[in-house]
Amino acid sequence: MGSGKSKEPAAGGGRRGEVDFTRFKARVDRVNISGLSRTHDDYIQRAIKSLFTAANFQDVIVETTNVKDNLMQLGIFKNLKIHIDTSKGEGATKNGYEVTFQGDELSRITGSIGTELGQNDGAATAELTSPNIFGRGERLSLNYSYSYVRSSVLNLRFTKPYYHTAVGDYNPETSIGIFKHSSPAPWSKFRTDETGVLLDFSFTLPFGLSNSLQYEVGMKEIFALDKQTPFFVRENCGPKLASIIRYIGVYEGRDSNVFPTNGIFVKTTNELMGSTLKQFGMVKSDVHCEINMPLFAGISLQLCGRFGMLLNDKRKETIPINQLFFPGGPQSLRGFEIAGACPYRDGVAAGCQSYWASGIHVWSPLPFSRYFGGFGDLFRTHLFYNFGTCNTFTTDKLRSTAGAGLAIRIGQKARIEFNYCQPLSFEAGDRIKKGFQFGIGYEFI
Repeated sequence: MGSGKSKEPAAGGGRRGEVDFTRFKARVDRVNISGLSRTHDDYIQRAIKSLFTAANFQDVIVETTNVKDNLMQLGIFKNLKIHIDTSKGEGATKNGYEVTFQGDELSRITGSIGTELGQNDGAATAELTSPNIFGRGERLSLNYSYSYVRSSVLNLRFTKPYYHTAVGDYNPETSIGIFKHSSPAPWSKFRTDETGVLLDFSFTLPFGLSNSLQYEVGMKEIFALDKQTPFFVRENCGPKLASIIRYIGVYEGRDSNVFPTNGIFVKTTNELMGSTLKQFGMVKSDVHCEINMPLFAGISLQLCGRFGMLLNDKRKETIPINQLFFPGGPQSLRGFEIAGACPYRDGVAAGCQSYWASGIHVWSPLPFSRYFGGFGDLFRTHLFYNFGTCNTFTTDKLRSTAGAGLAIRIGQKARIEFNYCQPLSFEAGDRIKKGFQFGIGYEFI
């Protein structure tokens, strides 16, 4: 009888010797979560409900892992351990299991000191956070950062999530923050100081679109950087009340944030601005798109583009210089200095009210990268062609650059690029940068 056994693979398609856990019927009878002292039960119930849909032991394992990730995202646990055992005692079923999560809640006050990367910028950061203040994920955070270009950010923010409510599947969250920002613009010889209040409501739609609705009100003041600041820039100096309604939408469909080989990414920022609480006279829109397609042997094709537009009602608002666009630089049009692909006046960048820029890249891993293990995954080479212009959506006064470079991944969000750039077309007065160009950031064209 034993010689009559089938030699075909298991129903799950596994190889010889692998166990197909889908063959074992199972259900979860009880979920225990230990280590909670100030968290309310209703805040975590939605995070664990998927465990009770398990129909076999494979489902139990997968859903337990998913629930652990959901619980960690609630922002109340320092760590979590998982224990799965057969169900015992009153209410136990024949194929029942009991899942236990053993965790430690975050302390009342946590802090961190570190660094973060911006667009061609790096900053030292310090943060103090009081998590889970009222037992349903509320948190109060104070953070400060100072970058090597002498920009500074100070934020005090209170955040309230609503994951435990009927709309919890959409990850709704509200926040109110008080901020003070200072950012220099050396290409135009001015600095902007901002102080105000920011209200934010964010949520995620089922198909992966993250949304943020914001209202910002405060004071924005422009200062001349030095005695050489031109008069047309000084005309913008002084404090002004600013009232902004903002929408930010992000769709992330790429397989990697830094070196994607497949997928689509779209980010749009739209603002309705005014100098009073009731009167709005400017509309500003900025859109970034990216499409990635795999080719062969680890090589991929990337098409990306960005455009911005600023409109104003001249009867209501004049456009301050800090709201204009300044295209050019390693993150937008390579082969140009930062703000080097826009009109210049009196020796400084005058900015523009609209622009568009596109890029075509062929990305490839390093030769023989497979022999370097995971270290080789940190590097990519690329051939690129960037083109775009400003103050028009045609190809008039087109700027373009071709080149090749090496990119190095930093963490999971940013990269460093070392590129050799050859500007092919440009306008008189543009600040071009032929030869090697260095760039660091998280959004490139």
